[in-house]
Amino acid sequence: MNNSNKKTLIITLTAVTLVLASLFGYMFYTNASNTPSVNPGPGPVIINNDNDYPEYRKLWDDNHKINSDYVGDLFFDSGLINVSFVQAKSVYKENGDMYQFYTEDGRLVTNPAGYTGNDVYIWTYWKTGEYDYNDNGGSVFMDYRNNIDDQNVIIYGHHFSVWNDETRKKAFTPLEQLMEKKNYNANQTATMILENEIRKYELVYVYEFDARQDKFFNDFQYWRTDYNYDDYSGTRDSEYYANYIKAIESEKLYDTGKKLTTNDKTLTLQTCISGYTGELFEILVFRLAETINY
Repeated sequence: MNNSNKKTLIITLTAVTLVLASLFGYMFYTNASNTPSVNPGPGPVIINNDNDYPEYRKLWDDNHKINSDYVGDLFFDSGLINVSFVQAKSVYKENGDMYQFYTEDGRLVTNPAGYTGNDVYIWTYWKTGEYDYNDNGGSVFMDYRNNIDDQNVIIYGHHFSVWNDETRKKAFTPLEQLMEKKNYNANQTATMILENEIRKYELVYVYEFDARQDKFFNDFQYWRTDYNYDDYSGTRDSEYYANYIKAIESEKLYDTGKKLTTNDKTLTLQTCISGYTGELFEILVFRLAETINY
């Protein structure tokens, strides 16, 4: 992959690399209440539960009424973050109309050339459809290429600087805490609320993606929705997932005591690291541990 393609890829996938380093980065924050049971082996446990979870049903229905692009809610069971996330598959809606969305500096996009669905919500707040730089930092969103049942689900969120968020609670900002091992045990599980599913995840790896080094573009392609298939080059490599796991093992910030296997389905969260916007990204990789149908 040449330097031009790599630059295009990072901008396309992270979008927030365009943010000024003094204001925003891309990072994670979580919220939840109950620690789920965790399946110790590969692959999720699927439970058909008689409990209708009325609070989750109401949450999903109410948010979907606000915006049909709403996919679900994601929260850490510790209460670290609690966010709703959306997805635009394209710059065009299903009815063919172009989305109303904005550039970082608040300009309405009128020519969609060069933009993807990821650009729709990066500076646009999903509840209002308006430009949002300071209050919510746009929206938390799932990669435009993803289907919710893909091998790897990728979600992006903003990281705020101290000048924009003294509380350190906005969007994915709190995820910066997970760069330190001392904060892992209290924040190792997360829950995703979907239309008819509750998914329980456990955090397996935290690492830094260094966009200044070629090896990360080769060995750490966290943006793959199918780890063994690169939809940018249209090629399949049956060993990529195994090699990706080995690469993470070599660069992980600390040992969580957990491992991924190539049988695992994952959730990847991406955000910037304060002071290194466009250069370093914090990547969190979760393993799907349990699925509850409701």
